[in-house]
Amino acid sequence: MIISKFQYRSGVDLRRGFTLLEIVIAIGLMGLLIGTVFRVAQSSIQLSQAVVEEQNVTMERNAFFNLLKSHFEQMPGNTVMRLEHYESRDRNLFTLTFQNVPMSFNWGEVPMTAEAVQLATVEQRDGFIDVVLRFYDVEVLQDTDSMGDEDAEPVAEITLIEDMWLFDCEVIDSADMGVPLSIWDNNDKLPIQVKFYCRFRPSSDIVQQTFWVVPKQNPETMMRQIIQANPGGPESPADQ
Repeated sequence: MIISKFQYRSGVDLRRGFTLLEIVIAIGLMGLLIGTVFRVAQSSIQLSQAVVEEQNVTMERNAFFNLLKSHFEQMPGNTVMRLEHYESRDRNLFTLTFQNVPMSFNWGEVPMTAEAVQLATVEQRDGFIDVVLRFYDVEVLQDTDSMGDEDAEPVAEITLIEDMWLFDCEVIDSADMGVPLSIWDNNDKLPIQVKFYCRFRPSSDIVQQTFWVVPKQNPETMMRQIIQANPGGPESPADQ
């Protein structure tokens, strides 16, 4: 009898409740666990958002350069091109104007055809640069066949890419031994290369994109040669 009482008193009483200290410790541990899980989930969400944003930026830049590449490859032989540079505050900006380059677009759900297009850099208040494409419904460059209206206003303007720290342009002519030129106003011919220098952030490296201008015969010159070679035109069946 004495032994059984000793065993009962020395055993654990399972009916005893939790103390206040134990409850506080349990709640604290649960709070730490929930906070850790929340921080890990938040970091994962931020990382996934950063990856998506970086992918979108990369896709936008690739689409921009692919547009330039396609434009220079498809320019007709009678294209008139002018490259001009000018200073705006502490920035060196440029305009690259093309004429005789048919380009259709919709503006306000109305189909239009541009007589001239212009790639230009525009400085923003924060110092960054936007690259815009302007459409003109009249010829703005003077060449041997037309007197362009240099004071014409664009009928439409779209922003191709925003917030670049640097975007500059140079051309290379075969007659200048490959020396880059910051001005081009030769209505008789096109350069062989167009170079763009891009810096997307002040601390990033300069990215150089070079586009070849595919040489093509001027269609107007070709038609004149055909007419000169056959001034009477093709013979009709009645003349044969």
